[in-house]
Amino acid sequence: MAAMDTLASYDELPYDSLPLPETQPDFLAAVARLHGFDAPDPTRARILELGCAQGGNLIPLAWRWPGSDCVGVELSRVQAQAGADFIGRLGLPNARILHADLAALPGDLGEFDYIIAHGVFSWVPPAVQAALLEVCRRHLSAQGIAYVSFNVAAGWESLQPLRQALLARTAADLPAPERYRQALAVLDALAAEWTDPVLLKEIAYLKAAAPSYLFHEYLADCNAPMAFADFAAQLDAHGLRYVGEAGPRSAVVELEDAWGLAPEGMAGRWRDAETALDAALGTRFRRALLSRDDAAFAQPPMAEALASLAFHADLGSDEEIDLEAATEQRFVNPAGNSFAVTEPALKAALMALSATYPGALAYPELLASARRVMAEFGVAAEVDAAAFRDALFPLVASHAVMPTVWHGTPPDAPGERPCAHALARLQASVPGWVVSGVRHVAMDVDAAGRALLAMLDGSRSVEDLVAAMQARLSEAGVALPRETVAELTQRQLWLFARQGLLTS
Repeated sequence: MAAMDTLASYDELPYDSLPLPETQPDFLAAVARLHGFDAPDPTRARILELGCAQGGNLIPLAWRWPGSDCVGVELSRVQAQAGADFIGRLGLPNARILHADLAALPGDLGEFDYIIAHGVFSWVPPAVQAALLEVCRRHLSAQGIAYVSFNVAAGWESLQPLRQALLARTAADLPAPERYRQALAVLDALAAEWTDPVLLKEIAYLKAAAPSYLFHEYLADCNAPMAFADFAAQLDAHGLRYVGEAGPRSAVVELEDAWGLAPEGMAGRWRDAETALDAALGTRFRRALLSRDDAAFAQPPMAEALASLAFHADLGSDEEIDLEAATEQRFVNPAGNSFAVTEPALKAALMALSATYPGALAYPELLASARRVMAEFGVAAEVDAAAFRDALFPLVASHAVMPTVWHGTPPDAPGERPCAHALARLQASVPGWVVSGVRHVAMDVDAAGRALLAMLDGSRSVEDLVAAMQARLSEAGVALPRETVAELTQRQLWLFARQGLLTS
């Protein structure tokens, strides 16, 4: 198999290089534990990312855990060089990005505790898919976890007419940016021609989505959705085994009458149940966790395993929370996703998690915090521990509450001379880089916010920062009273603090 030198379309129209919360190893270790699988300590792990772009996902992990060793592989020469340059400017000793083809990796990479391959598997030819799985088998440590995402046939079946129309009506020989612009015109034409509500909804989404998503999802040569059963068969052929699903789920597999089954028998039933669940839910995208086939067998997720984990959540509610009655109330995360909660003790727990974020609470602390919040509001009801656990489980499955094995720390207040850590300041000052919170979320920071963040080296007082921001706004033709600028500056500083960007 010949190694490629670069990937032209990704040089011309690169994906946004973002932190991906569902790939962070502390979360992957927690998901694995829910499946009865003990993964290595993420804070001291060797981490490999295949198709890492410029390192927007990998570099924050290396920064967060200085005891880790993080290696990225990227075929796009432009993106690999951008990542290497950023690492050099940051002076980060435990991260490096290699410009390489995953089908022809250096032989001395060694073993890794976590391997991440997001947005690669379905978008490469079958030979490269096989090479990716072979890399996972060859380079995973004994208890290591690989994360491999892929498009699922069940959810993509109804979207295939849209991909075929875009491929047929755009010129394959155009440079990526020009072909993208051509595709936008095609979408407008299709919106006028078609009546299928599923396709019309997807067209509306694509017109607002990032250009890289439309191009690489719908116009790329390869986009091969696969049934879970077929994916599992490929794992078998490459000495790998399914551990669990890292993506958000509205339902999880439960195997009835599984007591006494040998691990091999349970694995077969589990595979069939996952395939059936995809069909029932119309699953479009999976984030599969894998292990070597000589590691211990995993099993479907167990609510009982929640007791061994910690949790974090950034949730709020516009409602007055009722901690006495089991009335349904809505909690919303920063992305706008809404989650219904009825269990009073769980509502109290979510209030405690929000106050602690970005820190996490271990399960016993979470239960104790729920009791304390209820007492503070004069609610004397007993907390049913089993009901609490069973109500928490679906929130964890849907990613309203994120499980972790790494507690992190509560946020630092801005202080008199606010100071952001070096990674956040560099992300804010370098065009094209996304600012990442300590919980690996991409922050939506406007130009003024980025300018403020880049200034937070600890040398300026809050008053100095307000004056600097007022001068910047004035230069841009925006005249605001000092009191308004001070309020906006303080609000932005507290947002940085809540995302763990500030140091004491």
